[in-house]
Amino acid sequence: MIKNLWMFKVGEHGDVPAPEVYWMQGFGAWVRLSFYSFLVDTADGYLLVNTGLPKDLTDRNNFLKKWANDDRCKFTVSEDQKIENALKKAGVGPADVAHVVVTPVQDYTVGRLDLFRNAQLYFSMRGWFEDVVTPGKSAFISRDVFLPKYVRQFLFEDAWDRIRLVEDQEIVEGVSVRWTGGHHRSSMSVLLQTKDGIISITDSAFTWKNLEENIPIGIAEDVGECLGAYSYLKMVSKSIIPAYDPDNVVRYNRYLLR
Repeated sequence: MIKNLWMFKVGEHGDVPAPEVYWMQGFGAWVRLSFYSFLVDTADGYLLVNTGLPKDLTDRNNFLKKWANDDRCKFTVSEDQKIENALKKAGVGPADVAHVVVTPVQDYTVGRLDLFRNAQLYFSMRGWFEDVVTPGKSAFISRDVFLPKYVRQFLFEDAWDRIRLVEDQEIVEGVSVRWTGGHHRSSMSVLLQTKDGIISITDSAFTWKNLEENIPIGIAEDVGECLGAYSYLKMVSKSIIPAYDPDNVVRYNRYLLR
């Protein structure tokens, strides 16, 4: 059982075309998304889910502007949303974090992975091979955008002996992961055992509406996997936190780190 959970915003996605969030719905409409990290106090030390956005957002935002044909779709990070400053609110520094779970492998989850030099780094085994080590050539997005070169260098040089590949298992007491896919091959749900039941964090749903109305995400590698994830998580969880919903700060206010 975990001791405590804190959620904090680590950036904004801006407005995105609605069909990106809701499969084949909302053409012409826009939806706002946010990015979050989660700090978990466990019996085996602090565990962090995702590390925030990259130091330089130029390549990502150039890609988004061309893709959405509108500069309202862009990543931003304020000073207090930088992961090291957000952690300070809990009295924690990067050196105090013993475990980092990455899901999925994207620039907005690994952006400051290089700060965490004492932590075990957990990746989906399937995602590690399909998204990191042997990815196919993508005509959609440059590898340097979703997995920046400085992060690759950190992983394959400085952090190589701290990488742990996991799938459907408990990684520390009270914290389990389950491969759910849907969004990316590296997408895992994180299941936290609390005294009130399981709290799940998933990027297979972007917002609460995906879960509530059983609508797969629009940017999905497999919509069937999204629906399977919703069914499983609803069955086992007391609460489900969708990865990018701006309303998380209201719906899950009790976990918000201020």
